[in-house]
Amino acid sequence: MIPSLSSQSFPGLLLQAQPVEDEAVPRTTDPIEAITDTAETASEAATELLTWIRSGQREALFAIAVFVGFTVLLWLIRWAILRGIVSLPRKDNYSISALFQRVVMRVHMYFMIALALIATDAIVDLPDSISGFVKIYFVLTAVLQIAELVQEFAVSSIRRSVHRSAGDSVALASAFNVIKWFISFAIWAIAILLILSNIGTDVTALIAGLGIGGIAIGFAAQGVFRDVFSSLSIVMDKPFQVGDMIRYGDSWGAVEEIGLKTTRIRARSGEQLVISNTNLLEYEIHNMQRMVRRRIEAEFGVIYQTDPDLAEAIPGIVADLVKDVQGVEFDRCGMSAFGPSSLDYELIFYSLHPDYNRSMAARSRVLLALLHGFKARDIEFAYPTQTLFIEGMGKPASKD
Repeated sequence: MIPSLSSQSFPGLLLQAQPVEDEAVPRTTDPIEAITDTAETASEAATELLTWIRSGQREALFAIAVFVGFTVLLWLIRWAILRGIVSLPRKDNYSISALFQRVVMRVHMYFMIALALIATDAIVDLPDSISGFVKIYFVLTAVLQIAELVQEFAVSSIRRSVHRSAGDSVALASAFNVIKWFISFAIWAIAILLILSNIGTDVTALIAGLGIGGIAIGFAAQGVFRDVFSSLSIVMDKPFQVGDMIRYGDSWGAVEEIGLKTTRIRARSGEQLVISNTNLLEYEIHNMQRMVRRRIEAEFGVIYQTDPDLAEAIPGIVADLVKDVQGVEFDRCGMSAFGPSSLDYELIFYSLHPDYNRSMAARSRVLLALLHGFKARDIEFAYPTQTLFIEGMGKPASKD
């Protein structure tokens, strides 16, 4: 734990949480006042440091040498790591090594200077005021550096995940920008609050004010926020993507655009359907694009005059005919009912190409195969007929 500074050497600075009754560390609700006090303290410490260095004391010269040595060493370590990562083979800019390279590149000189100063303070007995300033400088730069590293790692990880997922680039870019904004806002809000707390600002009132304002904004724009988060859910969870044919409720069509608030769908009849992302996710969505094969049902009937043995053989005949058609897979066929004017059969087969147009073409080929096959075997398809019985006549008359 880093010790807190006294009010005599660095008034207004705070390195760790202090009780309210501790008057050694003054607190203020005005961030500007706290920043001004910190700047004045830093100026006084810098003046004392220059005076100490100009004195020519052996400790001062040794401290300078240690500081310069650690700074150069840290820079060389950063350079060597980046050089080693660049020389590693990688397939693209979204590999683990590329992600690590971007994170290391975010290590800045101001943080390396802070590390060198804290190491120098640990080795050399620096004056109290300078030592106190080194500690607070290290804490503040560490907060900034860690916030930037966390932001880069989180954003790069999400960018890598998005890049390696199939989908629409426009929708992914829109969602990525929103995610990046939320991550950056959260990280830097926490970092700023930590910095203000460490320089002597009472952040309790500030957090309470921000909380009330956030609640008011949230109530005013809750509909927009719901659609934005639904957009993120669509892009990250991927129930559908641009170009997919989907059905929801009584509507269906091809997805044209996934926006931050709405999704645009081109209906089969030609018009464009616009629906909010929140309302769309409330439906049970059928994604036709992800079918491995399309199930097709067909019903047909033969006349009642068909010989029972031939009627029993029809399912096998149909199976042979369907199996000879390319691009389809036979499932089953059987007699389903005694219709008003026909013996009804049900045929189920699969189109191996789930595309709607190709499936309908396969359906057409199967039906034509049945037509030719039944004609060759003298099997007559039934059509609606009525039989009229006239009293006193021995033979019924048939009337179409």
